[in-house]
Amino acid sequence: MITTISTAITLVKRLREISKNIEDAELKGGLADLSSELADLKLEAASHKEHIAALQEENTLLKRTSLPTDEKPIGRKWGCYQFKDDDGLYCPGCWDSKRKKSSTTRVDTQFRHCPVCNAPIGSC
Repeated sequence: MITTISTAITLVKRLREISKNIEDAELKGGLADLSSELADLKLEAASHKEHIAALQEENTLLKRTSLPTDEKPIGRKWGCYQFKDDDGLYCPGCWDSKRKKSSTTRVDTQFRHCPVCNAPIGSC
């Protein structure tokens, strides 16, 4: 798109050179207006290109950090969820509500605590 706009600007410059031999003020004014509009369009296209690049970068980051859709807890230990190939103990509340694996911390021999949602977790 930017290449097309650049080509159009080049053509307008050529037409301006040709119009120097013509004494038509209306033609010269029209070419000046067209040149100005094309320059604005080129700036806008560059801005859109930057925005698209930023969105693509954000999309890539989101794809990398999103959880696999098939991941699910394989069991429970001390009231916390456990996941395959992972020794951590995770808050069931955070997982069930937001699909976020929030590591719990040990409070005592019977209870754990989630630092994200502040839930006490344990088995009596």
